[in-house]
Amino acid sequence: MKAAPKTDVFGAMPSQRRRLSSGPMTEWKIQHKILTGVGAAAALGLVYAGVQADRLARIGAGYKAKTACSEVFVAGRDAGVVLTGEFKGMPDVMKQIRVKYDADAKTVRARGPFGLGRARAIYREGYGCTLANAGRVAPLPPAPAGFAAEPWPEAPPVSGKAIPRVDYGALDFALTQAFENNEANHRAVLVAVDGKIVDERYADGFDAATRFLSWSMAKSVTATLVGAAVKRGYLDVDDPAPVPEWEGDAEKSKITWNDLLRMQSGLAFDEDYDKVRSDVSRMLFEKGDAGGFAARMPVDHVPGEVWYYSSGTANLIARTLREVLADEGLELHEFAREAILEPIGASSVILEPDASGTFIGSSFVYATARDWARLGQLYLQNGVWDGERLLPEGWAEYVSAPAAASDHQYGAQFWLNKAGETRPRFFPGVPEEMYFFSGHEGQYVFIIPDKRMVVVRTGLTRGRSAMEAVAPLLKDIYYAVGSPEAS
Repeated sequence: MKAAPKTDVFGAMPSQRRRLSSGPMTEWKIQHKILTGVGAAAALGLVYAGVQADRLARIGAGYKAKTACSEVFVAGRDAGVVLTGEFKGMPDVMKQIRVKYDADAKTVRARGPFGLGRARAIYREGYGCTLANAGRVAPLPPAPAGFAAEPWPEAPPVSGKAIPRVDYGALDFALTQAFENNEANHRAVLVAVDGKIVDERYADGFDAATRFLSWSMAKSVTATLVGAAVKRGYLDVDDPAPVPEWEGDAEKSKITWNDLLRMQSGLAFDEDYDKVRSDVSRMLFEKGDAGGFAARMPVDHVPGEVWYYSSGTANLIARTLREVLADEGLELHEFAREAILEPIGASSVILEPDASGTFIGSSFVYATARDWARLGQLYLQNGVWDGERLLPEGWAEYVSAPAAASDHQYGAQFWLNKAGETRPRFFPGVPEEMYFFSGHEGQYVFIIPDKRMVVVRTGLTRGRSAMEAVAPLLKDIYYAVGSPEAS
């Protein structure tokens, strides 16, 4: 058998090379083949670029649709004001994403240029807004009924009997200056001492009835619900977290509730807000099951040995808590109301779910400044309200004790004001014993035990460190209130 004749890179036999390499028609055919190949590659490149552009735009559209929906239908703000003001200071690309409201259907749609990056958010009474990008939203039971709450006790200058250790003049001056200047973009500041409101201020367009977005203050709410479940014997923080995806996994099945609460689970998670498609952005503005997304993350470290901030951890806690409560015949939102919200009178609180129906425990709680203060006051009172213990004895100490690997900056879904080995306190001039709820762009509930004081600050601080912007005001508030021993 003769061997097959050898061909060159164009498939021609050696004897044919001269004929193929001469003549305009032959050259055109070769060029046509090359250009066709290049065109196909370019087309594939354009398709790939289009897919990538759609993915990037989808995150931005999800952000704008969800934020606009909640600010209008949950916070009750004017749609025009939200669209013109809520997205200022963000990357220019966000200007290219258009938003459309349907006031009757209570939905918001957003999309990028050329139809890329479509997103849709829907409002449901009692549950707030949910991204429904894929059109699949799990049904939820009727929201827990509303309830009337006793108003906060007040002290002068509002009404009632003055608290002698409060320097009302200094407090008034600090808050007046903060809102007159307002470079930090404060929206609400409330000061409560001995369980009484001693001062509160709101920027134009906001008032005591406005619900404010938590961002990551939601993590402290999640920890509070876990504490209520511990109090009732539904779980033990030292037990492995019963995540269905982890059954039979030798590494993940060892991760405990405590590992998750202290953000020392060892699970990989990219919490980079400067990257459009980081894990946190995809989880919040693209995925329908935030907790499931986090559960599938690989293990990077041995649980308990490394600390790093992870919103995925908080959503995994919320999802697992929901399943534990379901085993007890309880729905998470109803449990939250019955165990915590109604006893403390926090009637404005909305826990917003993802498309799977699970509360997004990392980021999406809405409440008035007064109800954020109630949640802080519950911790100031060591988990007791009107003589009833709502959280386990020692729970406040547990959440405010440093996670072993956190360099003293983090407890269990709460931030601490302790100095680390390589860093100062977050808020100089305020004691290390202070601990706090903390959220993106400067949402805070400060729990200050030595003054028996809670301070709430909400705002929209962009382009600078929110902590640095708020620290001087917090210091002035702190020194306007004397210690209980001095009164």
